[in-house]
Amino acid sequence: MEASMNLPVCGLAASGVPISQNQTIPEVLRAWPQLRLVLDKYGLKGCGGPLGPEESIEFFARAHGVDSSKLLRELNEMCGQTSTQSPPVYQPGLGDTIYRNFFLGAISVLLSAGAVWGALLLLKIGFAQDFTINSIFAVNAHGHAMIFGWVGLFVMGFAYQAFPRFKHVELHRPRLAVATFWMMFAGISARALCETLHERSSWLWAGAMLACTLEVAAILIFVWLLVATYRKSGKSVETYDKYVFAALGFFVLQAFGDAVLLTATTTAPTDAALLERIKTLQAPLRDLQIHGFAVLMILGVSLRLLPTVYGIAAEDGRKADRVLIPIAAAVLAEAGFYLLNARSPGTAWAPAGLYASMLAYAGLVTWLVGSMRVFVADKQTDRSVKFIKAAYTWLLISLAMLIVMPAYLGWYRGATGSGFSHAYYGATRHAITVGFISMMILGVSAKVVPTLCVISSARVGELWPTFVLVNTGCALRVAFQVLTDVEGLKEFAHPVAGISGVLEVTGMGFWAVHMCYLLLGTRVGSAAEPEREPNLSLPRIEAASKVGSVIALFPQTLNVFLNHGFTLLANAYMRDTLARTVSIQQACEIHKVDLEALLRDLNRVVAARPPNAEQASLSRGKRLEDGLAQPL
Repeated sequence: MEASMNLPVCGLAASGVPISQNQTIPEVLRAWPQLRLVLDKYGLKGCGGPLGPEESIEFFARAHGVDSSKLLRELNEMCGQTSTQSPPVYQPGLGDTIYRNFFLGAISVLLSAGAVWGALLLLKIGFAQDFTINSIFAVNAHGHAMIFGWVGLFVMGFAYQAFPRFKHVELHRPRLAVATFWMMFAGISARALCETLHERSSWLWAGAMLACTLEVAAILIFVWLLVATYRKSGKSVETYDKYVFAALGFFVLQAFGDAVLLTATTTAPTDAALLERIKTLQAPLRDLQIHGFAVLMILGVSLRLLPTVYGIAAEDGRKADRVLIPIAAAVLAEAGFYLLNARSPGTAWAPAGLYASMLAYAGLVTWLVGSMRVFVADKQTDRSVKFIKAAYTWLLISLAMLIVMPAYLGWYRGATGSGFSHAYYGATRHAITVGFISMMILGVSAKVVPTLCVISSARVGELWPTFVLVNTGCALRVAFQVLTDVEGLKEFAHPVAGISGVLEVTGMGFWAVHMCYLLLGTRVGSAAEPEREPNLSLPRIEAASKVGSVIALFPQTLNVFLNHGFTLLANAYMRDTLARTVSIQQACEIHKVDLEALLRDLNRVVAARPPNAEQASLSRGKRLEDGLAQPL
C-alpha cells in the first residue's frame, strides 16, 4: 500500500454503523488496517499473525482484560480519522514468538527424558515387580526432567507470551528471556545424563552441578523479568497475579531445594547415607514443586482464563484472596513437617503436624475449586474444556487420597509391618502430576497454540485419542499401583501398572505431533488468512460471514445453502431475521454440515457470477457490516 493512499474511514463517519463487538478481528483489520495500532496496544501483537485470531472484538476485550466499550470507542475514534500515512506493517518482535522455543523444548523433554523415560522405568518396575529395581539417580533424573523440562519450560513459555499481554505491555528484555530458554534446556539435557551416570566420572558429577547452576540462574532471571514486566505496566495487582507470584516464589525455592537434594544424593558416601538423605529431603522437595509451584500456578492461570476465555463464571475474587496465604502456609508446613518427621522418628507430634497440614491444604484447595465452579454445566464446545474438567477431577482425587492416607497407612502397617507404602504415595503423586498438571498443560495448549498459530479452532481435531489414552493410563496407574500392596493381587497389578505408562506416552505422543505440526508452521487451515480466489477484486465469503448478509449480497448463493441442507432458508422471513445473526460456521456446527465444503461451493458460485455494478460499489465499511472479508 502506498503512503499517499488515504486510509478508509469507518464507524459513524462512513456508513452510520460503528464497529460492533460481534465483528471479528480479521474482518476489522482487513477493512481498516490502521486499527492494528489500537489492538496491539491491548496485547494483539504476537497473537494470530498479521490479521489476528478469528475471534470477536468482544472476546478479545474479555480475554485481554480491557473494557469492551472503551476498546470499541477507541477503534471507532481512530476509524473516524482520515490519514495519509501507511497502515502499520505487522512485524512480530522477539518477545512475540518466544513461546515457540519453550513449547517445543518442553515437548522434546517430554518425549525423551520425561514421559518416555518414565514409561520405560515403569515397565521395568512392572515386570520385575519391584519398586526399587531402578537406580534412584535415574528415577530422580526423570522426575527432574518432568518438573523442570515439561512443566517448567511450558510455564515459562506461556508466562513470557501471556503475562505481558494481560498487562498491555512489552516483555522486559526479550533477548535475556531467550537466553533463559537455552540455559534451562542445556541444564535439563546435561542433568539427565550427568546425574544418572555421575558415579562413573568426577567430570560427570561436575557436569550435573553445572547444569543445576544454569537452571537456578535461568529461573531467577525468569522471575525477575516477569516482575520487571509487571512493574513496567503500572497495573494494579489482581487476584490471579497473587497466585502467579506465589507460584514463582515456590519456583525459586524449589530450585534451591533441588540443588540441595542433588548435592546431598550425589555425595552420599554409602548406600545407607543415600537412603537417609532421600528419606529426609525428597518428599519435602516434591511438595514445594507440586503443591507449591505447579498447583498454585495453575490455579492462578485458571482464575484468569476460566471466566474470560472459557466463560466459566468464577466466584468473587475476594474468596480466592482469602485462601491464598493459608494454602501457601499449608505447603510450607507440609515440607517442614516432612523434614521433622524424617529427623524425629518415633515422635507423635511430627506426623500429626504433617497430616494436619495435608488436611488443611486439601480442604482449602477443594473449597477454592468449588468456588471457581469448574464443573458447572456450560455451553462451551472448545476441545480443551474436557481436558480442564478432567484435570480438576484428578486434582480432587489426589487430594482425597491425601486425606485418607493415614487410614491407609494404618491398614498397611497392620498388613506388612511397614509404616510407609511406596505404592500409595507414588499413586497419589501420579494422580496430581499426570492427571492434573499434565492434563492442564495438554488442555490449555490445545486452546492457546492454534490461536497463536493462526489456525481456526473449527479446523483442528478434538484430540480424543490423547484424552482417552492419558486418562485411561493414569487411572490404571493409580488404581493398580495401589493394588500392588494387596497380597494375592500384586502379581497381576504390577504388570498392569507398568503398561499404563505406555498408554500415557502414546496419548501424549499424538498431542505432541499435533502441537509440532502447528508450531513448526504446517497449516491446518486458517480462517484468518484464507487461501485467496484467483479474482482478488471479489469479497471472500468466510466462516465468520453472516448467512443472511451473504444471501442478500449474493442471491445466487441461496441454492448452495439449500443444497447443503439449510432448508429453512427457503423462507424469506428466516433469511431476513435469524439468518442475519448466525455466522456460516455456527450454522454448520448446528446442522453438522461440512464447513470447508460449503465455503468452497459458496465462493465458487460467487466467482462464476461476479457482483453487479451496484454490489461492486459497496463501501468497504458496508461489506464489513455484512460480515464479508475484504481482499488484501
